[in-house]
Amino acid sequence: MLLIFFLFIGFLVSRLPITGMAEPARRTLGILLVAALLWISEIVPLYITSFVIVFLETIFLTNFLGGNFKIFLFPFFDSVIALFLGGLVLAYTLKKFELDEWFLFTILKRVGNSPSRVLLGLMGVTAFLSMWMSNTAATALVIGLVLVLIEKVPSEDPLIKALALGVPFAANIGGIGTPIGTPPNALAIGILREKGISLSFLQWVSFGLPIVIILFFLIYFILRLRFRSKLKEVKLAEYKAERFSKEQKIILVVFGLTLILWLTAELHKIPSSIVSLLPVIIFGVIGFLEEEDLGKIGWDTLILMGGGLSLGLAIERSGLSSWFVKQTSVILSSKFLLIGGMTFVTIILTSFISNTSAAAILLPIATSLMAKPFGIALVVAIASSIAMVLPTSTAPNAIAYGSGLIKVKDMLKTGVIIAILAGIIIMSSGIIVTNLFFH
Repeated sequence: MLLIFFLFIGFLVSRLPITGMAEPARRTLGILLVAALLWISEIVPLYITSFVIVFLETIFLTNFLGGNFKIFLFPFFDSVIALFLGGLVLAYTLKKFELDEWFLFTILKRVGNSPSRVLLGLMGVTAFLSMWMSNTAATALVIGLVLVLIEKVPSEDPLIKALALGVPFAANIGGIGTPIGTPPNALAIGILREKGISLSFLQWVSFGLPIVIILFFLIYFILRLRFRSKLKEVKLAEYKAERFSKEQKIILVVFGLTLILWLTAELHKIPSSIVSLLPVIIFGVIGFLEEEDLGKIGWDTLILMGGGLSLGLAIERSGLSSWFVKQTSVILSSKFLLIGGMTFVTIILTSFISNTSAAAILLPIATSLMAKPFGIALVVAIASSIAMVLPTSTAPNAIAYGSGLIKVKDMLKTGVIIAILAGIIIMSSGIIVTNLFFH
């Protein structure tokens, strides 16, 4: 019933006589509203909303946009989808052959066993893993280790809460660092390419990784200040794996080769999205990626991203983006207000819905508000990962809360402080990037 109600609301909006808005733009606004309501309410799986978007675009926009409905389907295997597919396959094979645990213990073993170092190590491992696999998987893996570690920690020691918050928060921001780390990054790259701005894997890392490092230490020091442990050391578990198996060695070689090719795309001129197909092909040919594995690599995320890109295309082609530009002409002269406003609107929205949904809703609008939209696209994509306030804000938060180690108020109080300070940092970064590279 709610779906029918949302469709009805979207239809009513599409019929409103909005000044200066042409018919196709009004219809697209109705579709955008339906998509936003479905993404926010989650009355259907998020990827189903993508199919609703394409269906409505085909029915209501095809005749206005050249009569070819296939343009709404092209984004579902856009180059950013191929890029993210490769990342999902790498993450899955690392987990399938237990190399994710090796990464975890190898790094943690080297940081030391004082409470502050354990917190730093666990957060660092989580952030690193989140650059290459889903933040949900990274959190689930590391929270498992936290539960083992705290068995010998007094239940009242603040370190427990610091670890339970540090892991999901590090997972949330870790994905910012690479194009494959979280879907909003790939969405931003795809939408920017439609605007004539192409970003390589290394170019994204050069912008994203410094912000990850800054936010990482911001979160780390806030947690250390708020939750001061009374312990002198924490006993670390040992990783009991034997030598690498032949399969694990092959996976590490493919992972390293793919990473090198991603980072050197400017030299060999092979697009990062095509490089991403390398692990898919190799693991498929040698049998590491079997048919039953294909259903486990996050197709729902890829479909959700495709729907977001398709909606962005409709917003651009229908003239809705141009209408948004005209309506915001009063503040367009102030990059500070525009970038700052979009930063905190994104953070607020992503506190209540998934970061992918928030980015899919806001990126097409935000990039239409500036003639040179790189800075504002970067801001929205990154801010959508600042989901720190509620257990329901993001899956990592929910996993940490489900562990029973923290209460809602612990996350809320700490998350609000982090969100405000992170918002200021992200806003400042967006303004600096815009002024330096697109003035």
